[in-house]
Amino acid sequence: MDDMPALIMVVSAAAIIFFVKFGLLHGIDHIAKAMSWSAKARGQVTGYATSVPELVCLISAGLAGVWEAGLWNIASSNIINSGLMLGAVLFHRQFRELFNFRFFDEIGFAALAVLVPLVLMKSGMDTQWYLVPILLGFFVIYRVVDRKINKTPPSPDNEQVPEQEAIGNLPFGIILGVTALIAIAIAGIFLGNSTARVVNQMEVRPEIAGWILGVVTSIPELVSFFAIYAASKRAGMSQSLNDTQEALDNLTGSNMANVGIVYPIGLAVYLLSSHTFGG
Repeated sequence: MDDMPALIMVVSAAAIIFFVKFGLLHGIDHIAKAMSWSAKARGQVTGYATSVPELVCLISAGLAGVWEAGLWNIASSNIINSGLMLGAVLFHRQFRELFNFRFFDEIGFAALAVLVPLVLMKSGMDTQWYLVPILLGFFVIYRVVDRKINKTPPSPDNEQVPEQEAIGNLPFGIILGVTALIAIAIAGIFLGNSTARVVNQMEVRPEIAGWILGVVTSIPELVSFFAIYAASKRAGMSQSLNDTQEALDNLTGSNMANVGIVYPIGLAVYLLSSHTFGG
């Protein structure tokens, strides 16, 4: 049995993680510091950025003919992300902060983002064309609700970031982020093709391949969740709500981006490809 597809799959996934962690997230870090983003804004943008691997995997898997594996990547990633967030909260003993009223809508949207792909797959509706505008609309609703209900109030929780951390290089951050995105896209092409070969040649079930991809593509969230709380602890701000605010926005942003942006874009590409090439 040829083990090369599995090897390429692992190496490509590892490359995506590397470029996300050391390229994309570092670029966002520089941009956030240079532009003095709030904890909320930084968490959301980080969440969107850590959904890039899922976007690349879904599109490449769909084009390679293994849509189900790509969609299971999204479903499993959202489940794993939620578990990782809870693990970071428990590890840093900040579980009580999750019950703050200002976080309820974010937790609700994160949970809905877990349920949506599972329900659609269970009902056999996961490749219907009308899901594209519906899911995009779902993301718009999340953003509107988040802006209107979950505003970060001016309070002692929003303490100033230490001066040594408020330094960022905007041009460098943009260049690093864009370069990382290009590298991630290239690695994603190899990942999608190798995943298709693993599913077809090695007879691995699509959902199992999707869960494997889900574990791999959730590593950036694992790193970011724990890094947020660790940085807050080092700054002596572990009991402010800023760390939980940023981590929750990271989780919700990532899960909602997976369902409301990655899913409909990947589905549109998949359906257009199937219609164009008849496969």
